[in-house]
Amino acid sequence: MTGGSIHQLFEERARQTPDRIAVITDSDRIGYERLDADAGRLAAYLATNTGLPDSGSTVAICTRRPAEVLVSILAVLKAGHAYAVLDPGTPAQELHGLLGLARAKAVITNKSLLPRIDDGRGRTAICLDTDATAIAHAGPAPRDAAGPPPDGPAAVLFTAGTTGSRTAVSTGHDRLLAAYAAWSEVYGLSPEDRLLVTAPPATTEFTGGWIRALCSGATLVLSERPITSERITAEQITVAEMSPATAARLTEEELPSLRLLAVGGSPLRLDEQLRLQGLLPATGARVLSVYGTAEVAGCGTWFEPEQLPGPVANPERAAYLGLPFPGCAAALRKGRIWLTPPEGGDAVPTGDVGRRQGEGPIEFRGRAADRVKIDGRTVDTYRVESALAGHPHIQDVVVTGDRGRRGGRLIAFVVPGAGAPFGAAPEAASLRARLTGLVPAGDVPEAVVRLRKLPVNAAGKVDRGELPLPPVPGAVRASGKSGASDDATEGAIAAAVAVCSGFLALVLTNVIFPGSTDLTGVPGPWNVLFALLYLAEWCAFAVGMGFLAVGRGVMLRRSESRGLTAVAHLAIVYLLVAWWPQDNLYRLAAKTDWPRQAALVYSFNVPLMIAALIVVIWVVSLPAVGQRDR
Repeated sequence: MTGGSIHQLFEERARQTPDRIAVITDSDRIGYERLDADAGRLAAYLATNTGLPDSGSTVAICTRRPAEVLVSILAVLKAGHAYAVLDPGTPAQELHGLLGLARAKAVITNKSLLPRIDDGRGRTAICLDTDATAIAHAGPAPRDAAGPPPDGPAAVLFTAGTTGSRTAVSTGHDRLLAAYAAWSEVYGLSPEDRLLVTAPPATTEFTGGWIRALCSGATLVLSERPITSERITAEQITVAEMSPATAARLTEEELPSLRLLAVGGSPLRLDEQLRLQGLLPATGARVLSVYGTAEVAGCGTWFEPEQLPGPVANPERAAYLGLPFPGCAAALRKGRIWLTPPEGGDAVPTGDVGRRQGEGPIEFRGRAADRVKIDGRTVDTYRVESALAGHPHIQDVVVTGDRGRRGGRLIAFVVPGAGAPFGAAPEAASLRARLTGLVPAGDVPEAVVRLRKLPVNAAGKVDRGELPLPPVPGAVRASGKSGASDDATEGAIAAAVAVCSGFLALVLTNVIFPGSTDLTGVPGPWNVLFALLYLAEWCAFAVGMGFLAVGRGVMLRRSESRGLTAVAHLAIVYLLVAWWPQDNLYRLAAKTDWPRQAALVYSFNVPLMIAALIVVIWVVSLPAVGQRDR
């Protein structure tokens, strides 16, 4: 399918069935006519109030409500531009980086998000809340009789960053139209369908979801709340799209309304696909595992068990990507998977590893970037993870080095099974017994870290760069919260050290520095201000001592430079604890006692400057956003 633009398919549906429900959210139901009109007014506002060229620019969208994102997407397309959706929960520095990658000339957002979005580049900002009245009176959308060129930009999609740094992929109308045609042939969507999309708006999966639904005349269901089997049935959803993690939370209850469940974003294990198949009605209902990168607009391959020539001996150890969508192509080059976009063109590498028997479906064999170097030897961590997948006490597992893709030993990060108590996750000895004969002896993890859940990035994929610091050799640590923070034990240690240190500083001030806190003769309100200053010094000292106890581990999760991190850790501690002795000594020194004043300056002020410089060097040396090992 070539020619025209992707939003024209939606506009045709809006003309044909204006009263049909287009979108269902947690708080609203929007018809096709209203959605088209809302997008048209915003498009007209974009054309007359942003100073953008007539077409071809990129407009970023960063707003919290899914319905606002959808209206903004359609408006940007109607105005002849390309859209790039950003997750409002992304840290400000990373948001600025993504805006630069997309080369956004304007941004559609909310007033509350402006301080985080503004990177000083002077981009035009349209606030959907404060500009609502002007947008409502902007008139109909501009009409271009010729329409945008088929290869003109429609969307800027971001890679997930699981195999390296995030990149921006410019995607044209021609590619999206071809992808829609391919999806239509496999999914068979109709206006009677209700399509649930659980992917966040900033993902490639969301772009595919809204196109599949609204260009077919179906109803798009969006939700910010957790999806349950009961809700799928209550909303009479017929087609659902979700990640493997979301699908795993579906209970063993049947899903009588579903005729199609498409699972994507990450490979789906065959045993889980068969379990999900059992939840759907027996007649004609399907569970698909879909696969595609941002470079091919998410349209790559699809798999269902019928593609297999026969039963698989250990379905819990296998994940299949299947066969290419119509118009696409998938090839293996030296074991690496390459995909050809739906409208043709050059094949692109995915960074994933696969294998294939004859003309059968492609089997996923892990990501090349996840392999680990241990003492100069490459370890296929996916092979280890697959062998552990059937362990009765393991729900999820990630195997990596004790320093990401490098290290001296392997660490298994384990999420215990739903039916097992948190403390029942297997020890390293149990994993060793499980893996014996399945993987080489050197590929067996030496330690286990228990997590309540694996850290994920904005795209919902496992973020290996945010796994917590591994334990010391031979130890097994339970982490109550995955990601950037350590477990509750570490926090308790820091709190205990801080409380004791603060109390000792309070008690010993007048012992070590007699008279330094004497406020006799100081009139109000200055005596109160000085008392608060003393309290702040005690608190800073307490925090510094607590950070001395646990801070180095916290900082090592952000940097692999152990030496520089150790120095930066001590520098931060000094920046905090030095105020208590420094100010007390200054208050006891006469203003004209130049030898003592000089000694204080060179004992405290100069080291404080040096400590601040060390912290700056450490921060600058951190990996750039998206550059940490994934």
